[in-house]
Amino acid sequence: MQEKSSCKIRRSGLVRELDGPSAVLEVEGRTVRVPIGKIAAGTAAGTPVQWNGTLWVPFK
Repeated sequence: MQEKSSCKIRRSGLVRELDGPSAVLEVEGRTVRVPIGKIAAGTAAGTPVQWNGTLWVPFK
């Protein structure tokens, strides 16, 4: 079963850096800093991710 998301636009990015309380993502050519709590547990730097409406999760 697929997770439902209230997010109308699917955003994808790449984890560039994990830095203590935050992470640096490259999203649509921009560098964005987000709270580490918005990154799925176990995600490493260099991982492609997608926003699921709650968290940035690795592509499956």
